[in-house]
Amino acid sequence: MAEIKNFQIRQTPASIPLTFDSQKCIGCNRCLEACQMDLMIPGEETGTHPLVIYPDECWYCGCCVMECPKDAIKLHHPLMNQTRWVTKESLLGGK
Repeated sequence: MAEIKNFQIRQTPASIPLTFDSQKCIGCNRCLEACQMDLMIPGEETGTHPLVIYPDECWYCGCCVMECPKDAIKLHHPLMNQTRWVTKESLLGGK
C-alpha cells in the first residue's frame, strides 16, 4: 500500500504587509503619517506601535519603513513580487 503524504501550504506574509518590533518602536506614529494609503491607526496605548487596519490596501512603497527613526518596521512583499537574482554565470553553465 502506498504511503499517503500530507502537505501544508506555507502562509506567505502577503496578508500581513507590515510587522513591528515592539522592543524598538517608540510609538512616534511617523510611519502612520507617512503612509499614503492610511493603512494604520495609532496604537491602543501611548508609546505602542500603530495598528494595521487595512493590510490589503498596502502598496508596498516602503514610506513607513523609511520614516521610522528606530528601524522597527519590516515590510513583507508578496511572494510574487519578491525578486530572485541569479548570476549570469549560473545561466551560462559556469562559463
